Amino acid sequence: MQLVFFIAAGLLAALNALLLLTIYTNVLKLWPTPGKGSWQNFVFWPLFRGGLGLTLLYAALSAPAALNEHWAWMLVGAPLMLVGLAVTIYAYFDLGIDNTYGSDGGLVTGGLYAYSRNPQYVASIAGFLGVAVFVHTPEMLLLCGLAILVYSLMPLAEEPWLSKVYGEAFARYRARTPRFIRITGRRVESMQ
Repeated sequence: MQLVFFIAAGLLAALNALLLLTIYTNVLKLWPTPGKGSWQNFVFWPLFRGGLGLTLLYAALSAPAALNEHWAWMLVGAPLMLVGLAVTIYAYFDLGIDNTYGSDGGLVTGGLYAYSRNPQYVASIAGFLGVAVFVHTPEMLLLCGLAILVYSLMPLAEEPWLSKVYGEAFARYRARTPRFIRITGRRVESMQ
């Protein structure tokens, strides 16, 4: 079980480092990937799917011990996990499969995307927060923190690409729609 933890942590740490390089340097541009045959595709997706998948596997392996704890952890964690998963899937269909995987299949601004430029990321963050609360071990907090960081960095990496591909249409969308969420007409996040 510890091997799963160390591999997941390594994959997510590497992905976060590469996303930071993508955002803050011109050394490389990992996300969004330029296409199926690109080196970015062969690096990004194994790190992303492997890191997140092994994090969920580690959570499943750790969950039986968590079930013996106080029920309040489950009362908070389980709904966050389930709602996060449901909204992520719903937003996936809103955006479309090609756009979800970094294609330029059209700028989607309706549905959940009218309320957030990144509803899949927001929902995934909520889901991993729920996993962290449900399992509530130091190892799970670290893995979920790394996963949440991935979902926090991905929009920063992809927005320059969206600006380049969609130009003025993305600029108008960006001006009216928050990166993460809006509560009662105010933006919750400070960075646009």
